[in-house]
Amino acid sequence: MKNRQSGFTLIEVLVALIILGISLSAIFQALSSSRRISLKADETLQAVRLAGNLLANPALMDNALKGRAISAIIDGEVGWRYTISSLPLEIDTGDKRDIFQVPAMFELTLCLFHETDRREKAFCVKQWIRL
Repeated sequence: MKNRQSGFTLIEVLVALIILGISLSAIFQALSSSRRISLKADETLQAVRLAGNLLANPALMDNALKGRAISAIIDGEVGWRYTISSLPLEIDTGDKRDIFQVPAMFELTLCLFHETDRREKAFCVKQWIRL
């Protein structure tokens, strides 16, 4: 009469634990990566909102279009500051001697800077504006 024992061998248990470890590692890496992407998206969305508010400010745009470079901290937004400047719009026609200046048009450059405890990130946008 044969004595049969039911159950798992040590090798089967080890293989199952290795597979479980690899699976959990992949899941935790995906969660960590999605968290990082979410934080970057939130920061970019906030920069877009702030840029929209600054570009919609008529007094600020008037000062910037007068040729004044403006740099300031954004009130009520922790860690955010901006610089804004404008230049007359010039279009290069391909020939280095021929640069065409468009009358009553300006190229406005707005840069937002977000300073955190570890780094500073810049978000810049250029826009053409007609007077």
